[in-house]
Amino acid sequence: MNAIHTLRRGLAFLGLCALVAVAGCDTVDELLEAENPAAIREDQLDDPTLANVLVNSVIRALTEAYADPIIWDGSKLTDEHVSGINWPETKDLGKRVLPYNVGPAETMYGALQRFRFMADSVATRLETLLEKPNEDRRMALVLAYGGYAYVFMAEILCEATIDVGSKRYTPQELFEIAIQKFQRAVQVAEAAGAEAEDVKNLAYTGLARAAIGAGNKALAMDAAEEVPSDFVWWVEYKNQVFANELAGHARGGNHNIGVHPIVLSRFGTYGETIPPEAQTDPRIQFNPEPRLGHDAQTILYTPYQSLSYSEYTGGLQTDSIPSRRPPTLENDTDIRLGSYIDAMHNYYEAAGPDGVGPEGPTLEFVNKRRAVGNQPPVTLSGDALMAELREQRLRDLFFGGFRLGDLRRWKAQGVGDFFPKGTHPNPVMGEYGTAECFPIPLDEFVANPGIR
Repeated sequence: MNAIHTLRRGLAFLGLCALVAVAGCDTVDELLEAENPAAIREDQLDDPTLANVLVNSVIRALTEAYADPIIWDGSKLTDEHVSGINWPETKDLGKRVLPYNVGPAETMYGALQRFRFMADSVATRLETLLEKPNEDRRMALVLAYGGYAYVFMAEILCEATIDVGSKRYTPQELFEIAIQKFQRAVQVAEAAGAEAEDVKNLAYTGLARAAIGAGNKALAMDAAEEVPSDFVWWVEYKNQVFANELAGHARGGNHNIGVHPIVLSRFGTYGETIPPEAQTDPRIQFNPEPRLGHDAQTILYTPYQSLSYSEYTGGLQTDSIPSRRPPTLENDTDIRLGSYIDAMHNYYEAAGPDGVGPEGPTLEFVNKRRAVGNQPPVTLSGDALMAELREQRLRDLFFGGFRLGDLRRWKAQGVGDFFPKGTHPNPVMGEYGTAECFPIPLDEFVANPGIR
């Protein structure tokens, strides 16, 4: 394991704004043992020996934002997640009501902007701190993470400012910036050689995602073809240090995450017991019993770990081998940031029903994914085949932080409006609203005079 990967696993990082660091800590265990963390003075930020610490600050920024709010809040607007939270503003978010002057808007915008700012600022500093920045794995890693920062902003936010500027960037413009970041990350990783092969794969995976979002199908296909079949990149969590906050949302008497009835309808009826025998796809497994959680009102079916999570077994609850049964989310459960699977979905969406790629024709890819879900093969073509590809994408990327971007992209393309609508599963909540993205929040209007 190379040095930077060791740092990545350890998550030895400095604070987002105060830039707090623990000298000599390369692992979480060492971080726990540190007795006297010291603040880095501003005049020390140009010290080349701090390059690794700065790189880890970018990793931390994503780690802190990924499980919550990117996945937890981001999925609330989609057909993946029904929320049983009792906090009024977050409860409204779960029914697609999201004004610009409420907490969830500020929380999401702030988390994404902190990640974006950290990646951009550290990349700038590394230009002078590193001896050969255009051949250094660390630069490639920061650039790739920066690409993902802009991808998340494009998929989740309605629009965004950058660095207190007056310009409001559209999702299309944000995707285009992400493409530039990923393309440079690829160039730097290639120059760095074998030690940066994993970063190059991450950059190609992100490039395919940004390109499909931007509507650049040819680029999406070219990038996805470069991703090896065994590639996975994890956002890593550690119990008691940087815990996966989704675990707390999914467990205990105050659990508040539930599989949406739209997804549940593939296996049973919302409000009734959905026995394990009916849950035939290992990628979507959940507690069979309808339970009340945090708000003591909304029926929830707590999801187990899907393909996007690190202890996913590929087994069913009915498996005779206990270790194969799907586990619950834990504090140290890691989450995929990028993988061959999401790259291939981007490839075949771009290629269309008559496409041919690394997994063969589009129909062959769809049937391979159906086989993973214990579904029989189909013979489809045209729009029906693309609809089935979207179905397999839902199952493969379930609760992985992709769905909001997917629904927005498909609606913009005229493919269909798949956002939940009508009466909320908890009738007390009333009708769904119309929110499809997170707005620029009130705090940004107050602090940024350029956009008033």
